[in-house]
Parts: sequence; structure tokens; C-alpha cells
Amino acid sequence: MKRTYVYFGIFITVLIIAGAIYFIQYPKKPQVKSDEKDEIIWLVDKEGYLFYPLNRGNISFNRENYAQTDNLTLSRIIYKSRNGNIYGFLVLPKQASDLMPGVVLLPGAGVSKESELALARKIAELGAAVLVIDQRGVGETDGKLPSLDEDYGNFVHAKEPVQHLLVYDALRGYDLLYSAPFVDSDRIIIAGESLGGRIAIIAAAIDRNIKGVLAISTAGFDFKGGPDEIKNTFLKSIDPDHYFSLITPRKLVMMHNAYDNNIPLNSALRSYAKAQEPKQFVLVNDTTCNHGYCDSMYDGLVESLDYLIDIRSKTLVSVPERN
Repeated sequence: MKRTYVYFGIFITVLIIAGAIYFIQYPKKPQVKSDEKDEIIWLVDKEGYLFYPLNRGNISFNRENYAQTDNLTLSRIIYKSRNGNIYGFLVLPKQASDLMPGVVLLPGAGVSKESELALARKIAELGAAVLVIDQRGVGETDGKLPSLDEDYGNFVHAKEPVQHLLVYDALRGYDLLYSAPFVDSDRIIIAGESLGGRIAIIAAAIDRNIKGVLAISTAGFDFKGGPDEIKNTFLKSIDPDHYFSLITPRKLVMMHNAYDNNIPLNSALRSYAKAQEPKQFVLVNDTTCNHGYCDSMYDGLVESLDYLIDIRSKTLVSVPERN
């Protein structure tokens, strides 16, 4: 046998052994596949990271006129997500000098799109296209937001938890704004209050095309882990603290009131400390503001949006003063 054949045989043997070691050690990931295309549509790996595909396909939606003000137009939006439709409002300024940045706005638990409309209007008046939605089980959107224990039961039985579906709904909202011809696809962020803030952080971590995050009155779980590894995986998958490292180098803003009675300031600061640069924390001291966005946050809102999507410098026309 020639020496070259011996070397070739050794080389092939090494490759086989290396391949066997790789497939033995490579972690198997729980996953759900589409029946039609046998492709992964939802996955949580053994480290507790939620996965949805970046290529989610074209977004199917209906849009109809709803209302208008002197400066804004409001449309009722219905778009397709997994296992149902999501209802929302699209709020647009009537005039803009350029392609508009986009903001997907996610309300807190149990808060309807109508209740969130005042904040959506404030953002749109600055020159952004704002999509605000009814999350599952709220307002016009069907479904139910189960308890964490109930959703954990879904997870154990390989049924996609609603907490994960909320993230997917946010991603599809991003897809809708991305497809809009009047939106600057490079300047779309996800914003949210309370539960919506948690979902916004996770969604932006999953899809790195999202420009950044504005999280209002929210915090992570500061989860330390427990004896049940399956429950640990589930709780990590819905804990924004677990995802902060995936946001950078995109920007994060957290906005909080010192007197928030639902999510203590210390919890928000603890989560913020886990986030990496670039980031900003906007603190408001308002004894009349309990939880969520308050009018005292407006200046911080403007500065935050300018920091995240250059909303003042790239969207609005600057009119020179007359002498």
C-alpha cells in the first residue's frame, strides 16, 4: 500500500471520529417543526434562549381608516400571527419630511390598545409610525393570558406557551412596519410598558434587525435558578435579564418612576445593571405616577426616541425663525 493511501485513510478516520464526538456533545434542542415544510418555527435551547426564525415570511394584514386629528391619521389594523389575528392601531403623522422611523408599542398586561393610544399619539406627533396592539386575551385580540404555572404546563407538554407567542406577535408587528413603504426599515424599535417592556427586550434580542428597545416601567426576574431544570429553562426563556447581552451593540433605554408601586425602582436598576452599553436609564420622580407612562416622562420620552432612532434630527423639517 502506498504511503499516500495510508495518510488518506488516517485523515478519513480522524474526520469520522471528530464528527462522532461533535454530534455526541452537541446539545439537542427542544423544537417544534412545521408540518408543511419540516422547518423549525419555535425553539427553546437548553440554555433557555427562545428562538423564532428571522425569515417569517410575508405579513398578511388588513387596514381600514379609523379616525384622524389635525396632525395624525389612525387606521385599524388586523394582522396574522400564529394561531390567530392581532388587532391594533397604526398611528401616522399627516406630514413628514422623510421616511419615518417605526415604533411597535406593546401595552402592559390587561391594557388595551385604546388605553395605550394616548402614548402612541405622543410618539407619532414626533414623526414616527406607531403600531400599538391588543395583546392576546385583551380587547379585540382573541386568546387568554394564562398564569405562569399554566404556561409552564404548556411548555412541559411541548405546546408553545402564550408568553412565547406574545414575543412572536411583537416580531410580526415589526415585520408589518418593516414592509410599510413609508417607514425607514433601519429605524424600527420595539417599545413596551411593564409586560410589554419584557416582551420588547426578548423580541429585540431574537431579531437583531430591530434597531433598539424602549422599556418603560419594567424589570426582569433576577432569576437565580432552582432544582427543576425544565422549569429553569422555561423561566429563563421569558426573563428579559437573560437576554440583555444579545441587545448590544444596539441601544436600550429603560424609563422608570421612582414611586412605581408595581415594579420597584431597585428591580429596574438591577436589570439595567445587567444590560451592556450602549444604554440609558431615564428616572422620573413623580409622586402622582404609579405605574407605566406618565406625562412627567414626556421630556425623557423625546430624548429617548432621539437617542434610539434620531427622531428629531432625521424626520422633522427644521423651519428657520424669521428675523
